[in-house]
Amino acid sequence: MSENVFLVPIDPENFDRTVRTPVDLTDYPDRPEPLADLDEARLWAVDDDSGNGSTFEKMESGDLLLFYADDEYVATGRVGEAFADEDRWASGTFWTAFPTTRVYTVTDFGAVSAPKRAVNRIFDYSSSYTPGFMRVADSRVTAELSSIESALEHYTKRNA
Repeated sequence: MSENVFLVPIDPENFDRTVRTPVDLTDYPDRPEPLADLDEARLWAVDDDSGNGSTFEKMESGDLLLFYADDEYVATGRVGEAFADEDRWASGTFWTAFPTTRVYTVTDFGAVSAPKRAVNRIFDYSSSYTPGFMRVADSRVTAELSSIESALEHYTKRNA
């Protein structure tokens, strides 16, 4: 059972296009092999310019993803499959100004609305801390992943 948590910055326009709304892959016969047997998928990636190749390599199926923009966490999900997209098919097909070879599918997607400071509190970061794409250190993940997801869902409902 995977216990990794990744904090993932997003570009809202690209995120809406390929994560918030699943991509219909049946229109793309030239899709990469890891997507060949899927009819649809939620796709996201790590920008090649981010320098976080080692973080990407730690992603495993089932890892928790917490997506944020500006000062708000907007969604949760789980890593489906992470793969190298050497031809940059996904970024060339779906995303604007987002060249990348480090792509992953997102499963168990859920929209949330939680301020950065609330999520920072879960992992014992300062309230003003702004992460880049990162894996939360094991010592800071003190709850089950499902409990972290539930906390964000509860926060979202409480403040809706």
